[in-house]
Amino acid sequence: MIRTAAIVWASLLFAGRHAAAAPSPRDTAVALLDGRPVVSEKDLSDYQAAQACYGEGALTSRKAAFMRLLEAAIAEEAMRAHGGPSLAKGDLEREADRIDRETRAPLIIACVKRHFAAAPQDYLRGYVRLVWVESRFRTFLAYDPRVQARARRQILTALERVRGGGCLEASSSELGLAYSSATYALSTSSRAPAVPELNGLRGPPDETEFIRGNLADLAAGQVKAEPVETDFDIRLLRLLSKEGARWTFESVYARKDSEADWFQILPKMKLSVVDKPLRLWLEGIKGNPRFAAVLMETAPEKR
Repeated sequence: MIRTAAIVWASLLFAGRHAAAAPSPRDTAVALLDGRPVVSEKDLSDYQAAQACYGEGALTSRKAAFMRLLEAAIAEEAMRAHGGPSLAKGDLEREADRIDRETRAPLIIACVKRHFAAAPQDYLRGYVRLVWVESRFRTFLAYDPRVQARARRQILTALERVRGGGCLEASSSELGLAYSSATYALSTSSRAPAVPELNGLRGPPDETEFIRGNLADLAAGQVKAEPVETDFDIRLLRLLSKEGARWTFESVYARKDSEADWFQILPKMKLSVVDKPLRLWLEGIKGNPRFAAVLMETAPEKR
């Protein structure tokens, strides 16, 4: 009798230890990249709760949460694997401080923090991390010289031709670049003038600022020594004439590679989606540029 009771007690103790060691359902992986869990059930529920703070119209569904988290995971992994920024110690704390200083929606941030009040580290992972990833990814994509090597090479080739006496417009045509000419006027008004559209490309935010920053030191006929870079393109400028407050100049533009361009050329990451309904839903989605960098593989089904 005593021996039987001891066996039962040992069995219960063994089972209890294993139950304590077993992962919580909230920690169960929903998606993996190259075998590494990147989205968990907890990530989904935290994201949904945080988005609910944005009020009516916020995308709080399980599918919306999964899409947003998976997109961020793909971007983060692609940056890390190709020389871009990766999270270092203290990065998320610094990003949280920046959000507090710069947010235009303090009530929303306060609501999000209330959800994570019992676990501040979950706030950093479940909310701040997404902000960090997307902001760093935009900068990396637009300004990393390896990502934008094609555009830089095109514009530097055009610059060499022009320095050698070539025609800016002819060089742009030969190299497949966009060309435009425009006349801007210095403005003393505090109100920014309308931004012209140049061949469908975005013009500078303020004509006066653009002239003073890029044309003021040039003589008529002179090309700016260094290309001018924006989030969308790299451009060469030549001042054609200056008549009073009117500045006429010409430009050639090398369009930067887009997110879709870059993800298309990356080596494929293996994506496993454990949740069957989410995997079937994801398989039907077309046109998301980040999914060009992944190869969906069959995974053990969670449900």
